[in-house]
This record gives sequence, structure tokens and C-alpha cells, in this order.
Amino acid sequence: MKQSLIRSLTTTAAFFGFLSWIQPALSQPIVVGIMEGYSVPPLSDNTEGINNLNTDLRNLLVGENYYSRVFEWDDVQEATNYFNLFNSSTNYLIGYSRGGYQALRVANELASNNVTIQRLVQLDPVRCGGTANYAADNVLGCFSFGGINSVVSSGPQIVPNNVVSATNYFQTGGGITGERSVTRATNVNVNTLLSDPAINHSTIDDDARLRRLILDDVASLTDNNVLMTGLGGPADFGTLAMTRNDDGSTDAIQLPFEVNLNGNKYTTIYINNNGNITFGGAYGEYTPSGFGGLPVEMIAPYWGDVDTSCANCGEVYLGVPTADAAVITWNNVGYYNSNPSKQNTFQLILRDRNDLTGSNTDVEFRYGNLQWTTGDASGGEDGLGGQPAFAGYTGGAVGAPQTLIGSGTSDILTLNQRSNINKPGRWYFPFRDGAAPGTTRDNPLLPDVREDGWFFQYTTTQVDEVIWSDPELVFGYDYSIENGINFRSFILPILGDNSYELWLGDALNPVYIADIIGGSEYFFSDLGFDLGVDFFRILGVDSELAIDPNDVTAFVTGLTFMQAGLVQWRQNPLSADTNEHASVSEPEMPAWLPFLVGMFVLVRLKRTRTNSQTV
Repeated sequence: MKQSLIRSLTTTAAFFGFLSWIQPALSQPIVVGIMEGYSVPPLSDNTEGINNLNTDLRNLLVGENYYSRVFEWDDVQEATNYFNLFNSSTNYLIGYSRGGYQALRVANELASNNVTIQRLVQLDPVRCGGTANYAADNVLGCFSFGGINSVVSSGPQIVPNNVVSATNYFQTGGGITGERSVTRATNVNVNTLLSDPAINHSTIDDDARLRRLILDDVASLTDNNVLMTGLGGPADFGTLAMTRNDDGSTDAIQLPFEVNLNGNKYTTIYINNNGNITFGGAYGEYTPSGFGGLPVEMIAPYWGDVDTSCANCGEVYLGVPTADAAVITWNNVGYYNSNPSKQNTFQLILRDRNDLTGSNTDVEFRYGNLQWTTGDASGGEDGLGGQPAFAGYTGGAVGAPQTLIGSGTSDILTLNQRSNINKPGRWYFPFRDGAAPGTTRDNPLLPDVREDGWFFQYTTTQVDEVIWSDPELVFGYDYSIENGINFRSFILPILGDNSYELWLGDALNPVYIADIIGGSEYFFSDLGFDLGVDFFRILGVDSELAIDPNDVTAFVTGLTFMQAGLVQWRQNPLSADTNEHASVSEPEMPAWLPFLVGMFVLVRLKRTRTNSQTV
């Protein structure tokens, strides 16, 4: 029997839980700091628009090398310290109203440390205080001279030389009069820019059109690297997590944030050499068996028989660059028995989504070079065959255990070529209040997008569990089974004229069956298909709705299956309509479709003939 060599951390858990996240990172992440404004009543913070911007930013940059944080308008020193964490980064600084002026102060503080700001964006910046409070630079002055609407910016406001590019978006629509001429900035009147005279000081920070311009600009600065780097240490991935070993684990590592997994909240993790982390205890099993029935909760980007005991076998690293992110990297790791002839590089990223209400964690898997699937003790030979690695996570009260497509087969090696966020090698799993992707309407299970369609895999726990999907809106969709478990029923949403067409048969020769309506559950057994069907087509989606394909709650469709367990299906969009009740040939997927990937949402519901839910 293979000998398990459990090794402890070479550094204490307390060190990783505190000191590691204040160590400077060394590479080129994009770092975004956002300064809040204020609103009536006096001294209260205006947070809604800025928080919306931060949330949209984090959602946009999923899969990228980024960090973002919101600061109160007067947290100049805290914001300065945040940017100083990174020795080399692309820095983006945003400030609204009072925070717009304070952002200038942050930039000036950073200039003294020779830190460059690539972009400074001010949203109607205001320096308050008037004559009496000018020297103190005190926000009380904003309410001392005739009320909030009488406030004008008092300056001057000058962009320091360490800022490469600065834009001041000001308004003339009403309310507070912000600074309209910031020196060394491009001053832009948003009322003119967006042809909307109604934008005022209170609405400029939450204007979706202006927010889109900022988000696009931030995205243009990303380097699109698959692996998170810039974490310091000998390989730029942080500090060594453990000494060289086979089947070893770290001691409990304290994180500076909480991880909510399946409703269980943890502040400590165990990094296991064999390509996973666990909660509640270490786990040294080297032959993967799937994620059901394990004695600990696990998140595994690549659970296989990793061996780092030889000099050229690679090592495992931990980086906690900020107080809301942790990165574990298995860098060029070999396989048992001390074999470096094939090597794998992969990462697990945990992020605290403190921009959202509740206890929320983002999980990402990222893959570099993948060459081996199996260790010698798991039936493998030369790193292949036997029992290949698994990727996924365990389940709990609010979700079943899930695996990525290809787990347990040689296709696990293609994880660095595929993605569920249209970024090859990057996979994203948001846990919302502990619930894994697919367990609520608002948290979609994202598809594995390929040239020949959108592929889905999910483990159900009961036959009447409804799986809800929200794809891109076109004229219709073909649904086809991939693993032999037939469709049992479906529910379409109540939208537009609420009229659809059901077609059965196959994609090459479908047959019109009936007109149907949204909101009702249709069982194939009622049509004489007691064993369910392996294909159906839906036409008649109302194109006049012009639904945003990125809105994950816009077109909610429900599916149930004939058996509980692992279900796999494929969905192909039909991008052209035909004459009523005529056959529709399956078109070639356009090149732009992968960019407009439909989002899939899963919700546990009891079987019902009528779904009264509206979108």
C-alpha cells in the first residue's frame, strides 16, 4: 500500500493568516480603488452607485488578474496603503463627489512613493469647506452655507504628475456644482456626452451608461493572463505552502475572510498536496473517487496523485495578496512515484465578495499546462490511464456534489482549453450565501461552451427537481440529451406574447407538435412519451422583447429528467426563424455566439403543473 507522508507547514498558520496578505505582490495585476461620495443627511456616505460600480467591475473581471476595493471618502491613508501593497501593478483610481477630490489626495500620497496611477476617473468631484473650513478640508463646510444645493467646489484641483491619464466627468443637470475644470484632466460634461440633461450630481455615480464606459476602460487594461501571478516568492505565486512531500497537507491556515461553502462557514483551510483544499481537516487520499460521501468538504481544481517529493517535481504555493483574496498554485507538479517527466500547473482562487449582501464567495479554477492524469498507484502508467483526476467540489444541504465535464477521464487534460466564462483555462463558481451555482435563480450554472454547442452537466438528487436555464435569446433552441437520461418535462417563462411552439423528433427532421404557453409545466408522458424524449425544439421566442443576453434572469426555462443523478445535455441556438410550422434546419454556429453565452440557472422546486413565477 502506498505510504502517506503527511508534512506540516514550514511556517505557522498564523503567519499565513496575517502576514502573508500584507506582503507586496510583484507583478502586473489591475488594482482598482474606488472612493465613495456623500449625500444628505450630512456626514452620511453615498454608497449605492459606487457599490454597483464595484460589483459590476468584479463580475466583469472574473477570470482576470484583478483586485478591487471601495473606500469611504475620507479613507485617504487606507486607500494609499492598499495601492502600496503592489510593487508592480496597473492602478486605476475612481472617486465620486467628495471622494473625487479625495482621490486626488490619494494620488498625491502615492506620488511620494513613486507609484504610478494609469487612470484617474473623477465623477463630479467636490472640495467642500468654504472659507471657514478650507484649511481643515472638512466636509461639514458642505452644509454650512445655505444647504446642500448651494455647495460649490472650492479648489484648485490639480492632477499630480504620477497620473498617466485623468478624466473628470462633471454634470450641469442640477444639485451640487462639482468642479468643471480639473487641471491636467480631460473635463467631460456627461449631459452633453450622453445627450441627457437630466443627469445631476445625485445620479451621475449610478448612471449605467457612464458606468459602462468606465468598465470598458478598466477591461481594456487587463493583461488576460490565465494564471494569477504577482504574488511574490520564488515563483511569483506567493510563499511555499509546504515542504516537498507525497500525499501531504498543511496545518490549518487562517484566512483573513470567511468562505461560505454549502451553508457552512469557514475561516481556515487545509491545502492538500493532491490538488485540492479541504475544510474541517486535512485529506491525503490520492486516488480520486468523485465528490460524494467524502469525510470533509472539498474544492478541487485537479484532484489527482500529485508528488512533489523529487527535486524537479514542482511545488505548491499560497498567496494572500489582499484581505479578500487567496490563491493556491500547484506549479509544474509531478505525479507519483516522484516522477517529473510530465507536469501540471493549476490554481484555485478564493475571493470574498464583500461587495454583495450576505456571505458570498467566488471560486475560480485556472489551468496552465496539463500533461498527466494519473499516478502510478492509481493504475496509471507514464502519468496516463488508470483512474484519472477529478475537478469539482463537494455538496451539502444546499447543493449536490458537482464535477466538471471530463472528470475521471482523459478529457480532464482539456480543462486548460475549455471554460465556462469564455476564457480558455478559466472556470468560475460563485457561491451565494453558501449555495453553489445552479441552486438558485440568481446564481446560474454556466455552460461549457464549445464550437458544436453549449454543454451542461449537473447532478440532481430527485426526479422532480427542476433545472432552470437562461440562455441567449434568439428564435428558438434545440435541447438534446448527452448521456442517456431523457427529458421528463419543461417549463417556459411568461414573456411577451407568451406563445411558443413545441417540436419533437430530431434536429434534422423535427415535427411540429403543438402551440404551448409559458408558465405551465408540460410532461412528455402526456404526449405519449412515457420514457421521456432525448430531443425537443422550442420556437416562437418573441424577438421584439430584445432581451439582454447577459441578463441571467431574463429568460428562465425549467427542465426535469427521467432519473436522478448526473444529467448531461446540450443546447444549440437557432439563429434564424422559418415559416410557421415549417422545419428549421440546424444552422452553423456563428463566430460571435461564444461571446454571447447564455447563462444557466438551476432552482430546486416541487413538481407543479403551473408555475406562477414571472420575470
